[in-house]
Amino acid sequence: MGVRGLQTFVEHGCPEACKYVSIKQLADAHRNHINCNPVIVVDGMSLLNRLYNNTSLEWIYGGQWLQFFNELEKFIERFKSIDVDLIFFFDGTVCASKREEWIRRRLQKSTEVASIFSTLKVNNNEPDRKFFQLPTSMGLLARFAVKELGSKVYQTDREADDVIAEYAIKNKEVFAILSQDSDFIIYNTKTYLSISHLNLDTLHTIHYDRKCFAEQYLCLYVEQLPLFACLAGNDFVPSDKLRNFHYRVCKSRRIHISAMAGNLSSIIRGEHWSGDFNNMQELNHISLAVFGNLNDSHLIYDGLKSYMLGSCYSPPKVCIVVDPSMERAVYERHLNCFNSPYIFNLLCNLEYESSEVLEDATRLPSALVFREIRQRCYGVLFNYFLKPNYQENQTYTKYGDAIVIKEWCAYKGNLMERPELIKPLPLDMYSIPKDEVGPIPRIEDLWFNFSGIQKLRFFWRILQIPMEFNQLADLPKEHIVLACILNYLIGGLKIGPILQPLEVAVFVAQALWRKSSEQLKQLRAPSVDTVAVNLSTLFMRGVTAVLMVLNVCDSPFSMMYAMPWRFFDGKLFHHLHNEAKLRPNVRELCGNQNDVIKDFYKLLPVVTNNTAYNIDNFDWRTVFEDFKYPF
Repeated sequence: MGVRGLQTFVEHGCPEACKYVSIKQLADAHRNHINCNPVIVVDGMSLLNRLYNNTSLEWIYGGQWLQFFNELEKFIERFKSIDVDLIFFFDGTVCASKREEWIRRRLQKSTEVASIFSTLKVNNNEPDRKFFQLPTSMGLLARFAVKELGSKVYQTDREADDVIAEYAIKNKEVFAILSQDSDFIIYNTKTYLSISHLNLDTLHTIHYDRKCFAEQYLCLYVEQLPLFACLAGNDFVPSDKLRNFHYRVCKSRRIHISAMAGNLSSIIRGEHWSGDFNNMQELNHISLAVFGNLNDSHLIYDGLKSYMLGSCYSPPKVCIVVDPSMERAVYERHLNCFNSPYIFNLLCNLEYESSEVLEDATRLPSALVFREIRQRCYGVLFNYFLKPNYQENQTYTKYGDAIVIKEWCAYKGNLMERPELIKPLPLDMYSIPKDEVGPIPRIEDLWFNFSGIQKLRFFWRILQIPMEFNQLADLPKEHIVLACILNYLIGGLKIGPILQPLEVAVFVAQALWRKSSEQLKQLRAPSVDTVAVNLSTLFMRGVTAVLMVLNVCDSPFSMMYAMPWRFFDGKLFHHLHNEAKLRPNVRELCGNQNDVIKDFYKLLPVVTNNTAYNIDNFDWRTVFEDFKYPF
């Protein structure tokens, strides 16, 4: 987020404030000054756009996950080669004051997604790069990729840019911030380096010099940049509120930062506005001049305060009564990226959010497909369905109607004028083993007192899939998530199977192919099929749903086995899907690899267990002429 157009304005209109620098030289100078390994703080979300835009990774197929993982590894190793440590930060939540802007962007992106599908249905070619969208769940899963690669990674309990700027200024070993967010021009923090202009071979990039920009081009003090940003329009002071003011500043109907920067800075100097958010007299004066009223002065206040580093901040509290050890665990697991951010936001804010994804508006939205899984997670997280005779402490009560989750889900038909209010759902009690103590445990007991097999059983019960538990428990760990998603999409929904048998088989086969990242890179890009695009999105939304269940159950198996680079590649899936429609043949689907064919016949019966496509009941020879079971 940040000030729209500011970075482009600095790059094209302020040459002295925008120069190429050598990261190695900066690092060496800092190392000599502090006598320890220099550190760069990396804005995680900016990195993802850079990796996908500056490499050969296609974006339309659903994610080239193994290739992405290896590109990320190369990125980290390049900095290690010059003895620079990287610390990554990812957003953990959307603060309430930015929700309006978040919604506006989601609706705008949803319109772009509709346009992408309209184009695809006409020409079946990869869309123009201007329509670029990060693959579904990339922002969530990348943080776990960084962690798996051994780098430090944190997810925040507020906007990441605030935390990054503050962390950088407080830690002497940090010499730079690597990002592509114009707010880092405004924060009075460490050196801001461009991630999109980074040449990984030479480690040269652009340095945005905020002091030079403020003093030489705006004739302002660095301390006045936050006020400049607020009056230019940012995430706290929306552009529609500023439109009339901008018309006056620009003296035309063409509103752009390059057209208003000179006059805007002249007004700030002429009025002697300091930009002190504690000076209410000045804020009222600014509000009258900008908005014509005093009612909107809080917008300027919030915007200015957001740029003030080290200001008092109270993290959100867990909103139900839990043991102190549980509350500590919620914070520690969130900060250190042991859980997905969903758990923290649910327990502290009673909120769940999901952005727009590449899905066809004519199909059931994936946000709704997996909603019941989320609702069962809510029930367990909030001890919602505890029976009174199981309570060991009177502070743990049935919350009745008190727990309602605000879901902010971007999908066709949801204008998000207000959150959807979603209630928890109970677990299906038909399959409770007699040796379990109590039907549903307190969340504290599930996290701290249950064995691995007990946690796995609750993982299975929350998913409420038809697959037998023993089948799930016997699976290789890297196939559990894949099998659970497919089993749910075939037999876990009241509306019946969402996937066709051929589609199920393709998902299974692509997970078993043993291809290197380089081989996947060389795979010819298939023609784009809107059905396959939608299926990839649906599957990846399933990954995030299962990941939430895994976190609720305190990870009965390691989260690394839930990462798609172990069982899904969007480009390979697309390729096999297109080929299978033309030549539905098991041997060809499995690449004529006997070991893959053998594993295919092992995994398919598990994936279809107790569903309409069960091997024993469904005639798979109507799908594949060469189907032979057992193999």
